[in-house]
Amino acid sequence: MTHHEESRQPDGYRWVILVLYCLVALGIWTSWFAQAPLLEGYWGAVFKIGAATSNLLLSLPGLVAIFLGISTGRWVDTAGVRKMLGLGAALAVIGFGLRPLFITSFITQALLTTIAGYGLCILTACLPPTMLQWFGHEKGHTFIGIGAASYFIGGGLGIIITANLVGAPPWTPSKVAGAFWVWTVVMVVVAVLWWLFARDKAAPAKAEQVSFGAEFKNVMSTPSSWINIFLAIFNAGTTVYVMGFLPLTMVVLYKMSPPLAGTVAGLYPIAMGVGLAVLPPLAGKMGKKGAGLLYTAIALIAWLVYVFTHTWTIPGLIVFALIFGFFFEAPWALGVAIQTSLPGVTPRNHGVASGVWTVGTNIGVFVLPLIMGAVFDSFKIPGGMWAIVIGYAISFVALLLVKENKA
Repeated sequence: MTHHEESRQPDGYRWVILVLYCLVALGIWTSWFAQAPLLEGYWGAVFKIGAATSNLLLSLPGLVAIFLGISTGRWVDTAGVRKMLGLGAALAVIGFGLRPLFITSFITQALLTTIAGYGLCILTACLPPTMLQWFGHEKGHTFIGIGAASYFIGGGLGIIITANLVGAPPWTPSKVAGAFWVWTVVMVVVAVLWWLFARDKAAPAKAEQVSFGAEFKNVMSTPSSWINIFLAIFNAGTTVYVMGFLPLTMVVLYKMSPPLAGTVAGLYPIAMGVGLAVLPPLAGKMGKKGAGLLYTAIALIAWLVYVFTHTWTIPGLIVFALIFGFFFEAPWALGVAIQTSLPGVTPRNHGVASGVWTVGTNIGVFVLPLIMGAVFDSFKIPGGMWAIVIGYAISFVALLLVKENKA
């Protein structure tokens, strides 16, 4: 990026862009995870849909990104963040906004989730280019963490607010539709704000300068660029499954009411958001890899304590959710930072690099909840708990094998 390009907009406008990006992310993620507390108590109890199938309402966005993530990253490079994220917000308005009209049809809900899912794919692909363009490469990764923080704060708020909006079971279609209308309004507001006030920092790169194939080859030119994707797969996939699984365990094992369980479990993704904003900048001399390994180990130990401790009080569960969440997701943001700083990645192909990361993330988002849901169907809560241990342990090993570029 030239100095001329960097000066096209006043530096102060970067804070407007950061707020707008986070608002769009909050809108999409709250709307997405509004389904999480309903998987068992509504789709399972009322419509007799198994856990593996109902988890499609959380994992289908990942299927879209598996096929379109890398090309979406390229389109971000060429069309610009403003147009692409504006498209993503519009798709989320359609996909999430129309859900209250089809509240008794699981198939239609799944179709609408797929439409909104491409908006989620665009949101993820836009994260590194947005922050690196507006805040520079040296500080950009800190703001990648802040942008990603809004994902999980949104997910947590979606769980907590929806659980309290629908109240105690039995959950009727009218109760669920009423809750979903709230998210329709939220998505319309944030989409309008983005289209009114968002700008691109730099002129989009010309697609003909370097072919897509050449840029992909540059981005994936080292073994670590491939290994690091397994961190994205297993961290993200395990995250999504936990967000639906944790409230269920609290209801079944500790006899909490669904609204209370949703509130306590919702603290976990909110704590993830805080951890994403706070922990990546603290990497310091440990480096991104070393810090990521430490945070992963702490989160894994916290989950094992949850698995082996059978007498929990509500305050204890709150403390667990906060500690577990705080450390759980920071390695994902550090993984993005590693991926976009490997040899071969330049400002011209940030979108391609983030598209690769988006594909890995969403392979996990789509595949792992289905696998872990099937394990739960066969082995119930103990099976789900150990599936989470295995998924997160694999992400630790992947990060251990990555060679960080510290240049």
